[in-house]
Amino acid sequence: MDNKVAIVGFRMAAAPDIEITRERLAFNLTRGLFDDLGIERDDVGTTIICSNDFLDGRTISNVFLDPHVGAYMKDESKVEMDGLNALAYAAMRILSGQYETALVASLGLTGSQASPYLHIEYTMDASYDRPMKLLNELAAAALQAKSYLAEHGYSEGLLDEVAAKDLANAAGNPNQARRMPGITAEQVAASAMYYEPLRELHCYPPTDGGCMMLLASEKKAGELCDKPVWILGMGRSTDNYYLGDRDLATSLSASQAAAKACEAAGIKDPAGEIDFAEISSLFAHQEPLFAEAMGLMESGKAPDAYRAGDTAINGRLPINPSGGPLGGHPISSTGLIRAAETVLQLRGEAGENQVTKADVALVHGQDGLCAQQSVVFVLGT
Repeated sequence: MDNKVAIVGFRMAAAPDIEITRERLAFNLTRGLFDDLGIERDDVGTTIICSNDFLDGRTISNVFLDPHVGAYMKDESKVEMDGLNALAYAAMRILSGQYETALVASLGLTGSQASPYLHIEYTMDASYDRPMKLLNELAAAALQAKSYLAEHGYSEGLLDEVAAKDLANAAGNPNQARRMPGITAEQVAASAMYYEPLRELHCYPPTDGGCMMLLASEKKAGELCDKPVWILGMGRSTDNYYLGDRDLATSLSASQAAAKACEAAGIKDPAGEIDFAEISSLFAHQEPLFAEAMGLMESGKAPDAYRAGDTAINGRLPINPSGGPLGGHPISSTGLIRAAETVLQLRGEAGENQVTKADVALVHGQDGLCAQQSVVFVLGT
């Protein structure tokens, strides 16, 4: 990328039930971020709100949040669903040269106020899938898991290993909603069966939460913080809508989005040049599936990589050192939270979950059934 855009600050929160309104959550996070950076609402050039009308239960839901994120009667726009899409939109607005700063605001009260799976059901084909009632988000994810495992001859034990690793990482992360210290692969394997082969601890927990993040141009970033994290590349891709037209054993959207982001960042060998990755894997099988699709892991070698500890916090290429979405999934905010966790690592501020080498990282977000759409960023110091 010729011009530079930096992440200069953020505030995030996640809990099973955050016990405040989305308006109060929006205000608290925004006020906290402004105080961290020593700015006020007039210092923000444009605001991108990421929310979902269906989950919020009201149309044009962003207008009800404008006053609480300091955007009332100011330049503001909206992105539906994952917050990484909003991050891309905000970055493009700064790259246009029209703005020096952009606030990205994302909220999701999926743990306390909305059915986590219902919105996906309403994205399915209304003339066949919905009336048949055979598919839902969990059933589709199970089909994806089965396809991926069968393609490579992997055992279902891989899902237990992935989930145990992520949940152990989440246990050491105070920003996560589901924290289970001492969790083992055996305990994951003993959790309730949802849809074969997916068990309860292979799946994301419905979670409340949000994230506010401020972007700035190169000219402005140095005035706002001492440790700007730069956007080195970004890419986005959407796969076919109908599951029957897609190869569920891999992810075309993740592969194409990562290729675009890495090309923009000048990265030719993701597995060799990326130091760690935060992946929006809503289900355990999606972490190695996406890692293989994005070139972070050799195809067909996922069990070897996990058994060798390559993906652990102290491994060769740590994946989801934060614990990832298995520790919390506030819908609309999960991708942006992955970016915030990446900033913590790149700044050396991730506490006991800090990875050893943190100069260049990949961040992934997803939307739609079985990650129909993916967004990927490459961030660096």
